Amino acid sequence: MKRKVVIVGGGNAGSIVANKLAKNTDLEVTVVEPSEYHYYQPGTVDIVGGIGKEEEMIKNTSDILHARWIKDYATKVDVENHTVFLKNGDKIDYDYVVIAAGVKNKKLEGFPEWHTIEGAKLMKTMADNFEGKKIVVGYFGLIKCPAAPFELSFILKQRFPKADITLVNPVAQPPQIQKPMAEILGKIAKEMGVQVIRGFKIKEIDRQNKIIESENGEKINYDLAFIDTPIRASEEFSNLVDNSGLIPVNKETLRFKDYDNVFAIGDITNITTPPKTGAIAHFEANYVVKEIQNDLYGQGKGKFDGSAACAVYNGYGKGAFIYMNYEKSYALGPSSIFFTAKKTFAHIYWLTVKGKLL
Repeated sequence: MKRKVVIVGGGNAGSIVANKLAKNTDLEVTVVEPSEYHYYQPGTVDIVGGIGKEEEMIKNTSDILHARWIKDYATKVDVENHTVFLKNGDKIDYDYVVIAAGVKNKKLEGFPEWHTIEGAKLMKTMADNFEGKKIVVGYFGLIKCPAAPFELSFILKQRFPKADITLVNPVAQPPQIQKPMAEILGKIAKEMGVQVIRGFKIKEIDRQNKIIESENGEKINYDLAFIDTPIRASEEFSNLVDNSGLIPVNKETLRFKDYDNVFAIGDITNITTPPKTGAIAHFEANYVVKEIQNDLYGQGKGKFDGSAACAVYNGYGKGAFIYMNYEKSYALGPSSIFFTAKKTFAHIYWLTVKGKLL
């Protein structure tokens, strides 16, 4: 009898797991995903900066998933009874469940989300209509990728070289493991004339007067601002989250608590170092595929080392390469090679989520 695998979420990590496990004839793989399209989230920077096309960053979910797909929301994962409940009233039993449902951003009135195609299009419209002098890019709380605000700042500086661009960063001192990345991004910001204000924790935004104020009372004016917002798991997973609002996992096994058959991967986990990026979600997915197959055939458990690697735009045709795991990290660049690598991955990505590459 086939063992049942249910994957909650058909984004980056969920699609990789589904498409790779679907090739195993001893498994019955089902994906629960409500969206009809799949968005390449790093493409927001390309769209806003005018260096990438919207149609390159989005595909139909039906073109991505090669496993059984249920177009619906999961309303609860009952880990005690091995059951996933759906919004339509149905429920699915499982032998293994992989929670890769992503996260939701805090809503901030007047500021579009960074990680949806709708938000990216609104951000592009705002940039296209920009006629002022001051642009502020920033974030507060835990976000998906701390390199993204730097990337956006660099691309905007390239697009609007006469504008004063300021990046407000709530982190006064980056974690030790992130220092190589922080140092190279800070160096590039200085060379490009992008002002970085560290330790600026946003308290409130006066949209009428276009003023952003920090918790320390520091104020900064803007004509155009892009603010990324804190993330958390959706309410459907309230029975699983910890105080962070995310699902706690053992960072070396990606399993939820003591449940050998319950995995969580991608943005929804409480792993924050290395930071939440598509790269770490990709490697987590590959690890889980191997773990499920090892368990299926009675082989031993492995350990996930936290590997993540990505290229980051630096503006003006240059990029940096960043590698990080739980123990070490390094950053290389700037170089045109890494800019090309970043651009190329927007195309390679679709092969990876289909399980055909890497």
